[in-house]
Amino acid sequence: MKDNKNFNIWLAGLIEGDGCIYTPETCDKKKKYPHIQIAFNKKDEELANKIVSILKSGYLSIDQNTIRITWNKKEYLLSLIERLNGHMRTPKILRLHKLIDWYKEENIIKKDLDLSPMGSNSWLSGMSDADSNFNIILTDRGNSYRVQRQWRLEISQKTYIGSDQYNWAQLTSAFINTNLLSRHRHLFAEKKLYSSYIIVAHNQESLKIIEDYFSTYPLYSSKFLDFNDWKKCGLNTEKNKENYDRVVFIKSGMNNKRTHFNWDHIN
Repeated sequence: MKDNKNFNIWLAGLIEGDGCIYTPETCDKKKKYPHIQIAFNKKDEELANKIVSILKSGYLSIDQNTIRITWNKKEYLLSLIERLNGHMRTPKILRLHKLIDWYKEENIIKKDLDLSPMGSNSWLSGMSDADSNFNIILTDRGNSYRVQRQWRLEISQKTYIGSDQYNWAQLTSAFINTNLLSRHRHLFAEKKLYSSYIIVAHNQESLKIIEDYFSTYPLYSSKFLDFNDWKKCGLNTEKNKENYDRVVFIKSGMNNKRTHFNWDHIN
C-alpha cells in the first residue's frame, strides 16, 4: 500500500462506496464546515489507521461496530480534493465539485468522470473494499457435492442526490462479462422502496476476470483475506466429499466468521 496514483484511485473508489463528501448550503462559514468522512467496519480498524498514517491527516472515531475517519480542516480537504479529482466514476463527483466550489478562491479545475476502462486501474478495488463480498455456495445432496463461487457487488440505483448509478454499474458488469441485475424491495421500517443494481461474477470467465483483476489491483481491507480464501476454494473442481469438506472448513473462517486477521498486505 503506497502513496501513489493507484492509491489515490483506490481511495476515490472507497470514498464513492463508503464515503461522504459534505458541503454546507450556507455561505456563513462560521456556522458550518465541509468535511469528508469514510466509514469502516470495526474489523478494518488497521486499514483506517493506515490511511490516516499515509495521508498524515484525519481523525478516528468509534461508534459501536463502526469506525470513521473524518477530515474537516481546509488543508486536509484541499489535499484530498487533489487526490480524488479526476479519478471519480459515480454521481458522487457532483459532491466533490460542490466542495471545490466552496474553495473557489483556490481556482481548482473540476475534472470530469474517469471514463478509462474499468479494469485499467485500482478504482474497482476501492469500491469493492466498500461494497462487495466473496461468496461460497455449498450444495450437499448426500451422494453429490457442489461448490460454487461468487463475487457480488450491490449498490443503490439512486444516490442521495437523486442521480442514477446505471452508467458505471453497466461498465462494471460489462468488464466482468456478466449481466447487470436490478432488485426492488420494500423497507417496511423506513416505509420506502429500495432499488439496487447487482453485479455478480459466477461463471468461469467472469470469475477468472475477477481473480486476475484483484491479483493486479489488490484489495486493502480484510476482504483481501476473504479473496485469498475464496481463490483457494476454486483450486480443486473435483465434486467429491474430500474437496467439499476442505471448502467447508475454509468458508467457516471467511467474511463475518473471520477471527484471525493478518495485515501484512498493507505494510
